[in-house]
Amino acid sequence: MASKRNRDVFPGGWLVPHEHLQQYIADYIRDKPKDGEKYRREWLSQHLGKGKTAARKHKHKTQSTKQLATDLADTPETLRPWLEHLPNRPYCSDDLSEGLCIRSTKQALAYRYIQHNPPTQVWNIVLDVDHCIDLQSPVEPIPNAIAINPKNGHGHLFYFLKAGVTRTQAGRQAPLQLLAAVERGLCVKMDADPQYVGLVSKNLVNADWLVHSYHDRLWTLGELAEHLNLDAANTRRYVPKSPEEAFQTGRNVYLFEVARKWAYSEIRDYWAPNGLPRWQDAILGHLRAINRQFHAPLYESELRAIAKSIAKWTWRHITPAGLQDLIERTHTPEVQAERGRRATNQADAGRRGGLAATNQVEAGIASGKARRLTREQARATARLLRAQGYTQEEIAAELGVPRRTIGFWLSDDL
Repeated sequence: MASKRNRDVFPGGWLVPHEHLQQYIADYIRDKPKDGEKYRREWLSQHLGKGKTAARKHKHKTQSTKQLATDLADTPETLRPWLEHLPNRPYCSDDLSEGLCIRSTKQALAYRYIQHNPPTQVWNIVLDVDHCIDLQSPVEPIPNAIAINPKNGHGHLFYFLKAGVTRTQAGRQAPLQLLAAVERGLCVKMDADPQYVGLVSKNLVNADWLVHSYHDRLWTLGELAEHLNLDAANTRRYVPKSPEEAFQTGRNVYLFEVARKWAYSEIRDYWAPNGLPRWQDAILGHLRAINRQFHAPLYESELRAIAKSIAKWTWRHITPAGLQDLIERTHTPEVQAERGRRATNQADAGRRGGLAATNQVEAGIASGKARRLTREQARATARLLRAQGYTQEEIAAELGVPRRTIGFWLSDDL
């Protein structure tokens, strides 16, 4: 029988047979249902409610797995990288309309569809092509493998990467942004489905698909970018312009960039003892709101990882003491004297410009104190806004001055 905690957190858990309880709890945590009792009934019906039919189906799948274990020895070497980087317990399914299940890698390889990347890394770029694919004349860059549905000619294109791209908070944003740009470029060039989530794909060792393997080359993101006429240096800062443009990894990049810029200005409202948990929850709420704009939203676990990463960095680097230090560093007597020297040089240059310029300088000196005070206040405001993550265009609009002026003011600190 399940513990009292399991009864409270996982409704109906005590009605699940003990040998299936751990699987039920794992599935419940993964799916986060709103109606726990309804979820339990459906779960029991799916896993235990089909009696002997379910047992025979499971037995058949087990026999298929044993047979597959022998057949894997005959798998072409060109598909070995794909096999080596499958998750330990991937999502899999025989019919996507019936949902996904989690199995060991050995068992999952007996299903028609399988998760091709582990949760924390991207080793395979997969495109979903919803039109007939020409196997004889593939478009450059030529994929490592293509799995086609023989009934309609549609299929999945696979590009195997030489090095995996980490997509957790431990990874760097530049490789993720380059990956997002490459995925987007491939999607456009291959006329693939831009709404494909990229979680599961056709199983390359399943007999239901027509699989064609072209080569054993392992791609780098830079090589793929060259084939797509993308500048790898520039695309390392690629960010989708809208949720509609975000494709596969682009969703992670878009969420991170939009949320971090929002966080730079909002964190001041959470500066308080033990405020980090509240701050992380606030970022998570903002991420959820953005995530709902995607055609295929990210999972809650991915949102929590992004929120944790942004919260920890901003809490450590944007502090009241740091803001005060910025003001003190940009308003020291030496810095102010240097600004005065520059203003004097500009005034001297104006005097050399002629009588009209001289009159302007003299008039300016007469009211200089008032203007300098206003200008210094505006400069200080500009530096504070910049420290909070605002762009020069946004600061210029806020203060009502030209963007070039903002650039000049901020360059004084360099």
